[in-house]
Amino acid sequence: MGLFSILIPTRNRPSQLREALRSVLSQTCGDIEIVVVDDGSDEEHVEEYGEIIQAANRPAQFHSLQRRLNGHGPGYARNFAASLTSGRYVCFLDDDDVWTDDDYLSRIQSAIGQRADAPDLIFSNQTAFFGNRRNEGPLWLEGLAARLERSTRRPGEGGLYRVTVEDLLNADGFCHLNTMIVRRGLFDAVGGMDETIRWEQDHDLYLRLIDRAETMLLSPAFVARHNIPDPAKAASSTTSLNEIQRRLYQLRVFDKAALFAAHPAIQAHGRLYKGYTLKRITQALAARKDYRSASFYAREALGAAPTLKWATYCIYLATARLHSLLK
Repeated sequence: MGLFSILIPTRNRPSQLREALRSVLSQTCGDIEIVVVDDGSDEEHVEEYGEIIQAANRPAQFHSLQRRLNGHGPGYARNFAASLTSGRYVCFLDDDDVWTDDDYLSRIQSAIGQRADAPDLIFSNQTAFFGNRRNEGPLWLEGLAARLERSTRRPGEGGLYRVTVEDLLNADGFCHLNTMIVRRGLFDAVGGMDETIRWEQDHDLYLRLIDRAETMLLSPAFVARHNIPDPAKAASSTTSLNEIQRRLYQLRVFDKAALFAAHPAIQAHGRLYKGYTLKRITQALAARKDYRSASFYAREALGAAPTLKWATYCIYLATARLHSLLK
């Protein structure tokens, strides 16, 4: 059994995969296995995918799923990849992103070796770019290390901070899959990724993992680059969905957290962010002038996250609906 299993799902993006795979093959850590799963790419890309894998200078498994109109989904592809691996830890990389630190896994390997206990989760940071423009933070867990320092918390072995559920929920975001390393036993214990969720399945996995984990570590290092998908293109699971479709998936993420999490703070987090999501659905519907549906979701949001300002907005929507009916 090796140490790190790296899962890379891909679909119709061989050029981006080439760069992603190159960044993994540049890792100085030798104790890795790589599994690339093609989620049923179009025939025109098959030959290029084959060339990429053959050119890899370390063994990389490549598997193609049966083609479906919208694919099987990134959650299914990652679970399928995980089923083919044997590493003690699972790592992830999106096919349109790259790792930027060649010593990323070597440092984590060293940190794991220095500990008497096996950490369940290890988080790092990444930068985000839209084209050539960097999105300024804080993003994901970017500001958490500084916040821990201000509270007199100090890093341990390998410069890693031990973090709690409360620390993570008070951060500015959650850890992106590109920079999250999961003990395989924990990944299996939570059932892997929810294959029914096509947007924010990484957020769902994150909440379920931190709910069950015992030892969680944070590295402040930036080890990856995330390329923000162009909303004008339907090349990813994010851009192929409209605003309301995405928010409906997000509702499932927070409903699950509110209903099924064991940790009270995660339950409260799920309820709070369900309210925020309902408000965003309401606003998207109002922008379409669908005041009937907007009024319904506005009342749902008011029940989940009541404020006087939102109650006033509910009255406004009800009035707008009445006016639309009288026209």
